[in-house]
Amino acid sequence: MRAGILMSVIISLIIGLLIGYSIPSIQHAQQVTKSTTPQTLSIITASLYAQLFREAGKELGINVVVTGMGSVQAARQVILNPSGYSIYASIDPYILTSLLYPSNITSWYIAIAKDQMVIAYSPNMPKPLLNVVNNLTETEKRALSEGNYTEAMVITREFLNLIFSNATFNLAHEYGAYAVGTSNPNTDPEGYRALMVLQLTGIYWGLGRNYYTDLFNYANSTGNVYEVLAGSELFGPLETGKVWFDIAIYKSSAESAGLPYFPLPPQVNLGDPAYSNYYSEAYVTIVVNGQSLVVRVCQFS
Repeated sequence: MRAGILMSVIISLIIGLLIGYSIPSIQHAQQVTKSTTPQTLSIITASLYAQLFREAGKELGINVVVTGMGSVQAARQVILNPSGYSIYASIDPYILTSLLYPSNITSWYIAIAKDQMVIAYSPNMPKPLLNVVNNLTETEKRALSEGNYTEAMVITREFLNLIFSNATFNLAHEYGAYAVGTSNPNTDPEGYRALMVLQLTGIYWGLGRNYYTDLFNYANSTGNVYEVLAGSELFGPLETGKVWFDIAIYKSSAESAGLPYFPLPPQVNLGDPAYSNYYSEAYVTIVVNGQSLVVRVCQFS
């Protein structure tokens, strides 16, 4: 969803809250009462949405206190202090239904946008490597525009093999850079969705669910992975060339940040309802408040 449209939706959401039609104020786990019009709205949101909520508050002329962080990390904060926030905005509704529903903090949500995963890359990586990456990206875009998804999967495999090659790792070390950037799956849905993309690609090619995640783990063990708590923290390192490939990013985020990106086919980008059953073959175990939680792609309705 374009930023302007998303901003309009957020403004409508805040107006609805102010006039008392939505977003109940929760006093404790079992007691729910309507809020009176607040003087200040306290919002906790995925860091990618934080600035949009601040701008919406400014446009409406109301005071908003916005806390941005990874959606999983934000859900933990809501569990600890459910009456402290008027709005919780997550990247992935699965976190809401798997954490906040069982805690009796809420029993509903409003879906305002959908997205798909891509792989962003730095415009400041070494020129020979950048040329190869740009050529693969243009070939991928052409295959997708023609609806040739089988060819797009071939190119995707080639792209991932380039990212996780020893040649790329060694070159990154020479430049004092990280080959791969990602966000922590225990704090940010983009982090575990990146792993799902890798799993689905391995499954598609008959290599096994863990083929590319094993390559990722090897990259991590050799110092080639730069990990952050929330995906937005990778924008700066990617722009400067400190990180070369961001495998944990949404298409809308890459476009908003002005980053070049490699588009992924619908078989693995987690954004096409037609592939919901196939997406369900991917899953990642994360740790929340000391407890293991198996996360999957939230089913499309």
